[in-house]
Amino acid sequence: MDYEDIFSRSWNAFKGNVAAFIVATIIVVFGSIFIVTIAPLFYGLTYMAVKGLRGEKVEINDVFEGFNRFVKSWVLLLVSVILIGIGYMLLILPGIILSILLIYSFPLLVIKDYGAMDAIKESIDISKQNFVDSLVLFIIVAIISTIGGVTYLGTFVTTPIITLALVAAAESYLGTEGNYTAEYTDVSDQDDEIN
Repeated sequence: MDYEDIFSRSWNAFKGNVAAFIVATIIVVFGSIFIVTIAPLFYGLTYMAVKGLRGEKVEINDVFEGFNRFVKSWVLLLVSVILIGIGYMLLILPGIILSILLIYSFPLLVIKDYGAMDAIKESIDISKQNFVDSLVLFIIVAIISTIGGVTYLGTFVTTPIITLALVAAAESYLGTEGNYTAEYTDVSDQDDEIN
């Protein structure tokens, strides 16, 4: 994994859409107070990251894209939180390992428009095959997150950069021939198809 390229691309995408990312992150942080909006808003921020890294115009209202994928975003969040929570209750190390294994799940949910379980399965496959790289990425992201958390306002910058970096990392594996291949059937959530 080329960390310099991942964070360089992430920074450039952030700089090119700085106002949209900061306002969207404010919406995510304060909108998450209502609990029910957490998963779709994080989906929306990830959707913005995908667009930004592809050189597409990022708009503030993109943060609401997750409400079109409400069920799948919540299924992914709930399953991840339950797995990681159980892992942390089992002497912390299993929780850290599960956090690393699930690091690409939200980006995959958006990039490939998977159902939640397929995104989780593929994230685990990618992370297992590239565990050391995923561990290093996890540590870098944790450090950036801690720096942002030291000053509350820093979160509005570090959160989109972390999201961009996770999407860039996931895309680097999806675009790498020979290193990783997995295909899953898209298991769409029923109510998402109605919309």
